[in-house]
Amino acid sequence: MLDSLAQLPESLTVPRTDAVYNCHAYLTKIPIGAVLPFIEAFTKPGDIVLDFFAGSGMTGLAAARAGRRAELSDISELGKHIATGYLTRVDSRVLQETADNVLAAARKRLGDFYQTERASDMAPVEMVRTVWSFTYRCPQCSTPLVFFEHVSPTGGPPQSCPACKHAFVKRRWTRDTDVPVQVVVNGENRRLTEQAVSDLDRERIQTAIQDPRQTRIPSLPISEQREMFSRSGLGKAGLTETKAFFSARNAIALYELWTAINEVANVRVKQKLRFCFTAILARASRRYQWSPKRPLNAQNQTYYIAPVYYEWNVFELFQRKVDASVRADEELYRTRDLFDGGSGEPAVRYTITSASDLSHLEAESIDYVYTDPPFGSNIFYSDMNLFHEAWLGAVTDPTNEAVVHTTGKRKSGSAERYEALLTAAFSESFRVLRSGGYMSVVFGSSSGSVWGMVQRALRESGFDPVPVHVSVLDKGQRSVKGLASGSESVVTVDLVMTVRKPGRGEDLPDVCLVSTDTPSTLIAEAIASLSLDARNPSHVYARVLRKAIQLHLPLDGFHLSDVLIALREAGYSVDAKTGLLIGQRKAA
Repeated sequence: MLDSLAQLPESLTVPRTDAVYNCHAYLTKIPIGAVLPFIEAFTKPGDIVLDFFAGSGMTGLAAARAGRRAELSDISELGKHIATGYLTRVDSRVLQETADNVLAAARKRLGDFYQTERASDMAPVEMVRTVWSFTYRCPQCSTPLVFFEHVSPTGGPPQSCPACKHAFVKRRWTRDTDVPVQVVVNGENRRLTEQAVSDLDRERIQTAIQDPRQTRIPSLPISEQREMFSRSGLGKAGLTETKAFFSARNAIALYELWTAINEVANVRVKQKLRFCFTAILARASRRYQWSPKRPLNAQNQTYYIAPVYYEWNVFELFQRKVDASVRADEELYRTRDLFDGGSGEPAVRYTITSASDLSHLEAESIDYVYTDPPFGSNIFYSDMNLFHEAWLGAVTDPTNEAVVHTTGKRKSGSAERYEALLTAAFSESFRVLRSGGYMSVVFGSSSGSVWGMVQRALRESGFDPVPVHVSVLDKGQRSVKGLASGSESVVTVDLVMTVRKPGRGEDLPDVCLVSTDTPSTLIAEAIASLSLDARNPSHVYARVLRKAIQLHLPLDGFHLSDVLIALREAGYSVDAKTGLLIGQRKAA
């Protein structure tokens, strides 16, 4: 095992760009390449790998790729749906043919809602996408302001009322009805062409709004008890159910597509097409952001709708996703058939259960654990999953979700409940893991107090408190908040801490502080020895945390904000476009 540990990198960069990763979005998903080195280091072919915060099942895919079996569990109904979709292998030709038939049926049932006329030759064509804009009312003179018509060339917001020049302040201006402002079609030269919205476009939009099928759109309420209700300002915006995030036309198109998919007789092909369908929902919604240069995609971790957004042709999105699914299967099965133990199916089982209850597993039945717990108050999976689960007809029970509430009635005692659930989950992991086995925990947070909870939970569950290995994991992409703010105010890299369950009859070592270092001294040391691979504040913070863990120091006092302040005082700044450190290191 020592040889295997020596092969594990101290820093692992795994970009989120491969065909498998990009096939279906899920919050904080881990690329397979981030899991494989650990599975190969701590297991042998045929062993069982456990992930009890399994999400979309990437640990299971990595285990199967490496010739191992996997036990996955989570409370997430959407996560199980995605994992099942990935693991459902179908013939690509059959998938494409069935998708073509499904699309033809859905187009026929939709009617002419997507039909428009190409301005250059008046030929009937199907719109590729329509751009929509918020409209505001000037509080001074009541003149309407169409946001899109007054943005700067770089996408900056309007400056003032077009009539009376009263300063535009979004939070002080009343929202009016959203309006379509531009249509994109395939031009005569087959290139995408932008054209003005016509009376025909407006007529078909209005007809879709009044269509009786609007009452059949699958939808779930987003109640004020949900954390994301207040975080995303849903009450003020009137967005209190999931179907409100779709345009009238796209809601009906999705309904007809979903209906056609569920009429497919072949169960495996139907499962794969349902997987492709849920993969397009964010882009098919009003959360697909416009920008002057290119679409910005949808923010999967919030219910945010930008002032200018896309209504994208659902059928085009679906065809693209079917093609992406074929590419993902080709990559996933590229080197071998996923391990099936002779059953014909990948040996991966997904159980819906809380991480604190692994009663479906026998004691010491697991050879290795790799898991990625939720990061405190960062993401509320069950809230965001509603958007997809409305269509699936199965809703995640948030009762035992490992999150720290920051608003509402559940705020009181939330941190204590989070730590208790983590401790219970690690204790269950300790029970089912074989003696002398290893558990790797992926974690990232800008809050030292959250790190302290993880540290205590690991210790109290029975694992050796001294990690055998700590690696910095960089998934190669800046955070949404970092991109939006021009700074790195949230952690964009994680740590992978590997701990060991003592063998039978083996006592835990007595661990005492081996250093009198403080957060400030470790931060100063990290900044003084900055290297080229410490590209942003998150990398510096991760290295400080890793050193503190290796010195057995309590982590409660190690905060990202302290690193940001120290970097600024040392003469560094963060490039707003790239998030990279600039300053002292560059000049050295």
